[in-house]
Order: sequence, then C-alpha cells, then structure tokens
Amino acid sequence: MRFYERTDFTERGKKEDHSIECVFVDESVEYIVQKHAVSKESDFMCRLTIKRSDREPIRTWRVLQDIKNAITGDDSVAIEIYPKESEVTDTGNLYHLWVFRPGIVVNAQIVPANI
Repeated sequence: MRFYERTDFTERGKKEDHSIECVFVDESVEYIVQKHAVSKESDFMCRLTIKRSDREPIRTWRVLQDIKNAITGDDSVAIEIYPKESEVTDTGNLYHLWVFRPGIVVNAQIVPANI
C-alpha cells in the first residue's frame, strides 16, 4: 500500500484542526490518513487518524498495520486506544493510532481478568 500527501486535503484539514501536520491518501483514494502533531514531552511521535473515503468500517487489522507502516515506517510501534464509554464519540468509523517515538520501549503486561 502506497500513500502520498494531498496538499489540498492538508490545507483544508489545518483550517479545521491545527494539530494536523499533513493528510495522506492511497493511490485509489480509498483511505485518508491525517497525521497529527502531539506534545513534544510525550512518548508519542504522532497520532494517525484513519478513515475510508466511503466512511465504511475498516474490517481488518492488516489494513491498519499496512497504513501505519506506509506512513511512519515498518519499525514504528503504535497503539489504538479505546476510551471509556462516557468519552466515546463514534461519528464516522475513524481509527486513531498513537505512534511511539523511536527508541521508546513498550512493555506489555497481561492483567488477569476477574471472570
């Protein structure tokens, strides 16, 4: 999957959200990816907001992985966060990946469920 910047989308996006650095699309303009700046003090390099141009859901993990790799590189590590229900704003099948800065070690710990 290859992506390129759409400067017209970037200019329009920056007017609506100042954190947008650039907007990318794939060759068929099926996927639109906004790359957002984040605090320099955080462990994250950027946030990617991903959607399909037809607003349908993205149904596979592999598509999000390929998009992350195309925009931030194969060696980047990202997470997707699911907020508490009271903070959900489900308005259009948007997916948010938070990409860690290079060199940040991410240690995953499994927390046992009380089932």
